[in-house]
Amino acid sequence: MTKRTAIALGLITAALSLSACKSAGEWKADPTADFFPLKPNTVWTYKVASKSQRANYVVTDRVVGSQYVPALRITGLVVEEFYNLDRAGLRPIIYQETDGYITRLSGLDYAANQIKAPAWGRSEEKNFMPDHLAPNLVWKNTLFPYGKLPGSFDITQAHQSFMEPAEVIVPAGHFHNCIRIETLAHYEGGQYAAQKQNLNLTYEDWYAPNVGLVRTVAYQGGPSGAEMERVELTRFDTVAPSATQESQPLATGSHS
Repeated sequence: MTKRTAIALGLITAALSLSACKSAGEWKADPTADFFPLKPNTVWTYKVASKSQRANYVVTDRVVGSQYVPALRITGLVVEEFYNLDRAGLRPIIYQETDGYITRLSGLDYAANQIKAPAWGRSEEKNFMPDHLAPNLVWKNTLFPYGKLPGSFDITQAHQSFMEPAEVIVPAGHFHNCIRIETLAHYEGGQYAAQKQNLNLTYEDWYAPNVGLVRTVAYQGGPSGAEMERVELTRFDTVAPSATQESQPLATGSHS
């Protein structure tokens, strides 16, 4: 659960470069651990400190479960994401497993409690993450945040995963045996082509076993540069569904 596109738009004039940090020590995670669990009614609450957007806000993700979405003619795991920002509100995200990777569909909306795609087209991120996340993996993907409309930009991303020997401490607690993903994201086309200046961002994401994303940090000039964005887990719950939750989208919340 990442806020990558929002961070990128806020950092449109920044330039970040990748500086890989090698892991050391022994990784003791359970080999059966799930680093991206999507169990129904699991809820993540994150705080976001954004220097680029000059705002601090909260995001909440709740897993609804597997659904068939008539508007898209697909079946996938639905996650509802709520931003407590003006004009942000609730948005659905759909995850699917394809050829050993997770595909993420975003840029969606609700109409009469039904998921719909916007007129400009959904954002489809193939190879968002390996289905079974582990250290020492390398993969690439391309994301079209606003579909493939003329004049829209795209993001090519190079990812590498590492074991994290250090304890990861966030408001939600202390986490061990995490996996860190370092990503170089290259933005091009659309507004970037018009400005004749592409944008490169570096992200570090930490995933804890059987919890999921616990921290994301974006740096200017690589991991040793100035910190521009930070997303940290403040609460992780698995809650029993209520009658309202079973029939309605998440209406309020605080989150990834």
